[in-house]
Amino acid sequence: MEKKSNADTERTWPVEDNPFWLHVEMQVQKWGAIALIAIVIAGLCGLFSQGWLSKKTATSADQRLTVEYDRFGRLQSDLDMQITANATADNRITFTLGGDFMHDFEIRTLQPQPLNMYSRSGELVLEYARPAADKPLTVWLGLTPLGVGNSTQRISVNNATPVTLTQFIWP
Repeated sequence: MEKKSNADTERTWPVEDNPFWLHVEMQVQKWGAIALIAIVIAGLCGLFSQGWLSKKTATSADQRLTVEYDRFGRLQSDLDMQITANATADNRITFTLGGDFMHDFEIRTLQPQPLNMYSRSGELVLEYARPAADKPLTVWLGLTPLGVGNSTQRISVNNATPVTLTQFIWP
């Protein structure tokens, strides 16, 4: 067994170790690392924008309208929305985008271009000619969110029952 010298036993350190605070620091580091890893994985899966957790498809009760969109987005970044109307006997297909749509989003791209486009009572109305021979009409929208938080939109085709979408926009 070694003998400790007098110099070692009389030495004073500028900061004394307190086992309680050392344990607290170790726990904060451990849980902080776990939280950071969870945030990165959630981001990769689409919790903050495009990805597996964010992709959503909504269909109307009568199956005439299908909307593919992202549930989560980021402020001032692009979001894609795809609206598909199944074949109808009407000569025109009219999409109505209501709810918070006009207030919360800016349309950057719209393909194909509608025959008529106008706003009515805070809703955006897009009119298209009926596609040939029982083919669905698909409209692609490139959107930019204008605000942070929840946004609820209602989208309908030919004044039928609307599909309600809810999106959350991160800062």
